[in-house]
Parts: sequence; structure tokens; C-alpha cells
Amino acid sequence: MTGRRGFVGPELTEALYGSHPTAALCPSGETLTLNLTLAFVPAIDARPGRRGFGGSELTEALYAEKKIATIHNVFAVIRGSEEPDCYVLLGNHRDAWTYEAVDPNSGTAVLLGIARRYALMMRQGWQPRTTIVLCSWDAEEFGMIGSTEWVEQNLLNLGSKVVAYLNVDCAVQGPGFFAGATPQLDNLLIEVAKKVQDPDSESMTIYDNWMITNKVINIQRLSGVDSDFAPLLQHAGVPSVDLYYGRGFPVYHTAFDSYNWMTNHGDPLFQRHVAVAGVWGLLALHLADDPILPFNYVSYIEQLWAGQVGIA
Repeated sequence: MTGRRGFVGPELTEALYGSHPTAALCPSGETLTLNLTLAFVPAIDARPGRRGFGGSELTEALYAEKKIATIHNVFAVIRGSEEPDCYVLLGNHRDAWTYEAVDPNSGTAVLLGIARRYALMMRQGWQPRTTIVLCSWDAEEFGMIGSTEWVEQNLLNLGSKVVAYLNVDCAVQGPGFFAGATPQLDNLLIEVAKKVQDPDSESMTIYDNWMITNKVINIQRLSGVDSDFAPLLQHAGVPSVDLYYGRGFPVYHTAFDSYNWMTNHGDPLFQRHVAVAGVWGLLALHLADDPILPFNYVSYIEQLWAGQVGIA
């Protein structure tokens, strides 16, 4: 029988190595020091003549400052001409663990690009029918603090006046277009994907490549709590979309999530950034400018029915 390798608990670690994880906890304003010893269980192979891997030990020191700080959400508002009290929200968080070229700065760059394009349109006389709000959230990495606090403070108005919330966190992590949405926005997503050129193929749209890759249009449901759509959708019930290119990039939340990684691996020509900007910006324009909201509740009914059949 071959044994498992893995982390040893504090008691066994102390027995094996004479040390165990210790922490000097501190009040606000002081420094937190954590000395952590990780040990790995040697593999055991009972077959004749075989020996498992030897044990290994890693000691890590963490120094962090515990303090209370002020966070800042930033909003840019384009007032609607006919329904100024109804809102289409585009949101991205801007706080980051390290350099974070992917998370969140790829999304932040795209949001700023959309803002620039909308500004150019306004100079040419355009004004949306419904108010558009560009949201830059703070403290997302601490548990969606910025967006959640704002939603809780404005819950009644958001539930009755927000048309939709369009979220982009990591705009580009690599190849492949992914989208999540509440079901009434499925058809709009598909129609917009037909209008934007695929960044990895000059002869196809995002929709074309989506179909070739997946055989079907796979729009995910927003059941998680891993980005700022969560409070808008789950607290205020706002129809929501989440967009991104690529999935599961290897430098997530590390110092290697840098501009160098993006230009060498994630999106060397920044064409995927442009594609996300196209989809994100067009979704907002349809929701803010179309005289009839492009919601399709038939797809919502179909989704509910499919769920009921699955439960039965």
C-alpha cells in the first residue's frame, strides 16, 4: 500500500521537527508576525525493495500590518436623456494583491477604454436614453467590500432602478471567450457576440469561434460569490453579466501576474482586451439605448423548467 503525501498537522509537526506554527497576534496598528513550518509526510511504499520519497520541510515567515483603512469607490456618470433615473452599471474592481496585470488591471484598462470611447461619442452629440454609470470598486480582494457596502446602502433604489449590471474582473487570462449571465440576457449576449471580431481569428466573430470551440453556446450561471456581480445580483436582484477571456491562469494572485506575463502569454497584441471592450461596451449601449429593453424571459422560463426537470 502506498501512503499519501501532504501537510502534517501541528501536533505531528511538533513531534517530528520540534516546532509548530506560532503567531504573535496584535491589536490594530501593530505588526502581525507569523512563523510557519510546513512538513510533508514521506510516502510509504510497502512493496519489496521500494522506498517512498523522503520528507521535506519549508519554513515561511509572514509579516503583515493590521490596520483600519478607508476605501474609495469611484463612479463616472453619463446622464440619460429620457430615463435619467434608470441605470446601466459597468463595474470592475481596481484593488490588487500585487502587480496584477490580469486581476484586475486588464479589466480596469478595458473599462477606461470604454469610458474614452463613450466620451468621444458624447463629443459628437450622443447621449444615452438611460443613465450609464461606470463603477470602479475598491477592496474587492477583501471580500467584495466596496461593492457590497455600496449595494447595502442603496438597496431600495438599486432594486427598482438598475436595468442591469455588467461586470468584468479579469478581462484577459488567456485564450477562449467565457460569459456568465442571468438567463434573460442570454439572447443579447449572443447577438452582441455576432458583432465583435474574434481576436484570435480575422475571419470569424466571437460567436463563430464560440460555436466551433464548444459546439453549443455555453453561457454560465452566476452562482458564485467570486466577483462584484455577487452583491448586485444576490442582494439587489439586478440582472447581471460577467465576461472574461481565458480561465485558470497559472500566475493568479502572485507577483508574476505582471505586464511582462501579459505581453508574453496572456495577450501579446492586446486584441483580446479590444474584444472584451467591444462586447462589454455594446451590451451597455443596447441596454441603455434600445427603446424596448432587450430582455428575453422565454430563456429564463426554459432555464427554470430545465432546473425543475433536473430536480424531479
